[in-house]
Amino acid sequence: MQREDLKQEYDIVIVGGGMVGTTLACALAAWGPTSALSVLIVDAQMPAHKSNKAGSNEREKASFDSRSTALSSSSKLILERFGLWPQLSAGVCPIKQIHVSDQGRFGATKLDSADFGVPALGYVVENAAFGAALNSTLAQLAHCAMLAPARVISATPSATGMDIELDSGQVDASCEPSRVAAKLLVIAEGGGSSLCDQLGITRSNEDYGQHALIANVGLSQSHKGVAFERFTNSGPLAMLPLLPVEGEPRASLVWTLGADDSEYYAALDDAELLARLQEKFGGRLGRLKRIGSRALYPLSLRVAQEQIRPGLVLLGNVAHTLHPVAGQGMNLSLRDIEALVEALSDIQDEGLGSMATLQRYLAAREADQSLMISVTDGLTKLFSSDAQTKVWLRKAGLLSIDLIPALKKTFGARAMGFD
Repeated sequence: MQREDLKQEYDIVIVGGGMVGTTLACALAAWGPTSALSVLIVDAQMPAHKSNKAGSNEREKASFDSRSTALSSSSKLILERFGLWPQLSAGVCPIKQIHVSDQGRFGATKLDSADFGVPALGYVVENAAFGAALNSTLAQLAHCAMLAPARVISATPSATGMDIELDSGQVDASCEPSRVAAKLLVIAEGGGSSLCDQLGITRSNEDYGQHALIANVGLSQSHKGVAFERFTNSGPLAMLPLLPVEGEPRASLVWTLGADDSEYYAALDDAELLARLQEKFGGRLGRLKRIGSRALYPLSLRVAQEQIRPGLVLLGNVAHTLHPVAGQGMNLSLRDIEALVEALSDIQDEGLGSMATLQRYLAAREADQSLMISVTDGLTKLFSSDAQTKVWLRKAGLLSIDLIPALKKTFGARAMGFD
């Protein structure tokens, strides 16, 4: 939208047009009681993926290097309720099995979708397909607008919510800041939110001393829908199944490395990096043929000390940034989004941004959030150590999961995102 098309008031302003912010907008439109709410998305960048026309279901051309997100089975059900899954389904790769092992040590566990009576334990979705589906849906929403590129200069509490000052000078340097009012401001702009800093919202930060090396890997044989999580002395190494490109099987690599080693590994030429990766991962996917472009991300546990204030809520990485060890970041955010939409659909005599409404949301989410934070943090520390006590705990844990049916059932349910 153009700056001059801005309204003076919106029900909800979402800061951040990434997957979390745009999914929230689509979810609000899909939920009957919230479908008529006026929504403005403000993003610092133009959307990376736009569909060719409104309502188009055509996927962007697949790329070997497309980044991906792992979704649990429960997340698929949530996306179905949001009306987003039909557009995503052509671009997902089902996870039929999950194989967890500890490098160089006995003890492993395997989960199979057939044992749980489900078509898949989860799905790997390419971010390009996810982005295209979201933007195609957004283009059809009568009550939702996006202003990009633009940024929020300030947000000030008011009697009815938040007064927001917007700067779209990235398009026209002569533009004066715009001002809009919102009953609820949602910050979903990622872990490095300058707006949170401005508002004085502090976040705990535990540096794991690790980096994640992200890349796609070409395989010599089919992955058969198996997701591998292999724990090494530097941290977890995951290979997630992807759809093939031009007939070549692919996997998405998430390799946790010590901070001191990460730059060295990232700078290796392709042949040397593939050799090191093959040594760590083994031959379960045959020969690793090629590796695509790489990205390196520092890993830490960051949790906002306040997720809500009157007229304000935090979603996504700005609320909780987790280690990727269990691939729970986006899945946790989807459950947050669903609970927030449910809370906003039952405001009774309260306002959208009232503390009573937002406290109901947070109360519904605290237990799940705390559990996921504890699980990912605990797994990271347990499986990134060579201390003998932790080594024996790992072996006992993996063997117990594989040998005790009730424990395996619980572990599988959690892996699929269910209680």
